[in-house]
Amino acid sequence: MISRTRQWLEERRSAFSRTPFGCLVGLFLNRLFRGAADAEAGELDLGVAVILVLLVMPGLLVSLLTLEKYGSLMRFLHGQGAFDPFSATISDEYLFIVLSASVTAAAALWRWDAIFLDRRDYTNLVPLPLSLRTLFSANLCAILSFAAILTIVANGASMVLFPIAVVGSQPSLSLFLRFAAGHAAAVLSASVFSFFFIFALAGLLTALLPSAAFRKLSLSIRFVSVIALLALLATSFTVPDLLKRLSVTSAHGIAILPPISFLGIARTVWGNANDPFSAAMTGAALIAIGLAALTAMVAYIFSFRRSFLRLPELADAGPIRRLSRCFSPLTFFHNLAPRSSSPRACCQFVARSLLRSTAHLQTLLCSLAVGLVVSAESLSSASLHFSVESNTSPPMEFLSIPFILSYCLLAGIRFAFEIPLDLRANWIFRLWLDPDRHDSRSVARRVLLVFSLFCLGPLTFLCTLEFWGWTTALLHTTVWCACTVVLTEILLIRFRKMPFTCPYPSFQSHSPLIVVAYLFGFYIFKSWLPPLDQWALLHPINAVWFIPLLGSILAGLHWYRQQMLDMDKRITFEDVSTTTFS
Repeated sequence: MISRTRQWLEERRSAFSRTPFGCLVGLFLNRLFRGAADAEAGELDLGVAVILVLLVMPGLLVSLLTLEKYGSLMRFLHGQGAFDPFSATISDEYLFIVLSASVTAAAALWRWDAIFLDRRDYTNLVPLPLSLRTLFSANLCAILSFAAILTIVANGASMVLFPIAVVGSQPSLSLFLRFAAGHAAAVLSASVFSFFFIFALAGLLTALLPSAAFRKLSLSIRFVSVIALLALLATSFTVPDLLKRLSVTSAHGIAILPPISFLGIARTVWGNANDPFSAAMTGAALIAIGLAALTAMVAYIFSFRRSFLRLPELADAGPIRRLSRCFSPLTFFHNLAPRSSSPRACCQFVARSLLRSTAHLQTLLCSLAVGLVVSAESLSSASLHFSVESNTSPPMEFLSIPFILSYCLLAGIRFAFEIPLDLRANWIFRLWLDPDRHDSRSVARRVLLVFSLFCLGPLTFLCTLEFWGWTTALLHTTVWCACTVVLTEILLIRFRKMPFTCPYPSFQSHSPLIVVAYLFGFYIFKSWLPPLDQWALLHPINAVWFIPLLGSILAGLHWYRQQMLDMDKRITFEDVSTTTFS
């Protein structure tokens, strides 16, 4: 019976895929997964399998961490007896809700440009005997299918593992099913709401703004949205405790706001349907989902025809408007570039590509958004009252901000170097640059230092000067600059290619170790260097110890490069193991 049903479903799917409408749905769905642009034109094409793995990983990792917390053996060792899983897991349930909403919304923001059709679709589809209604229906069906896939994949691991971790050791099957149903309803609802919220935002902006204005504001809106999602993730550590400390009236007023209100869905399924508080939260959550879906559908209906018919009138433009030479931020970079023609031109190419390519600028802004949110969380963890009289040195939370921002900025740019532009144009560099004489590392080093030191350095100095005077400002800025220079050298230790001109690096066996190394480096910059900086500010003579410490690191890096083979120092334009992050 099962084999017959499977065969029948396969036949129906095959028959549907051969129809014009089915072909369009498959085309648009593949477009949503792979992006709207050609992969060789700078779009980060990871493949469907890799995208699905990235979506499932956050929920999987967090679920595995809860196995230790709620396991029967660990509770026995901690002296904990029977517990109520429906009340003891509220904070973790809120974490899963926030994680589900953030992952789904981030995926929707990533494919923001692919939600609506572009000029390539217009050129390929308009000559075909297809009505605008058919194109609209097929794209809408693909979007809804994409939302369903995101929702299921992003929450699949947590819907299975989290109930097993919490009530898997309980003898009652009904308890397990009830807990699993409540958790699944809450996280799936959060994913649906977050996707339709982003969909509605894109549709409203497309319907209300002129096409040129929408394209100019698109990147800024996504940048602000990423910061909002990261801030939402940070609330998972404070909101559950905050609700316990508030009065009943204040807690009820906050609890009906998403994503807190989605806890009411879980509580209702768990058996608290008669509780007025849970009923109010559930009603608010369902209303939020309905409004988001309704707004998204109405905005999409009104914006699809308008945006699709105006596609031929749009001119190709970068994400940032080109400014005149007098006001362009690249003018300052142009003056700092080396005087020789080859490195100067390469520096200009790398800087302009970073600021004018959507894929590279998105990578840069996402890393900067992470740094901003972590910095804000660091500041909010302590009550800071900046006063020169009351503080002999800046608090460690303040000192960590430039270290966090510089690390995230440098790591983001370093990752962006691996995203290629149009590979069909790299023949210019192949013919022009001498592999034995041109030092691509110096070009990458100059770009990294300019984007970090000359952007964050003045802000670090002026903010410190405002509260703690000249001596502290000079010493703090000097220590930070020295650490940033050393980090730049570490990031480029085996770098030997012109940025943006090589294919994506293939997955290597040591790639997970490189990811761990990046996380460990972030921990060092966030938690180890600020205390050392504060120690040097308390007694300025201690800053002398930074000279042998950082100098020995630079000497070790120089010795390592001297030991490299000549073939590993030549510029490459191929995908080889030495081009991976190292």
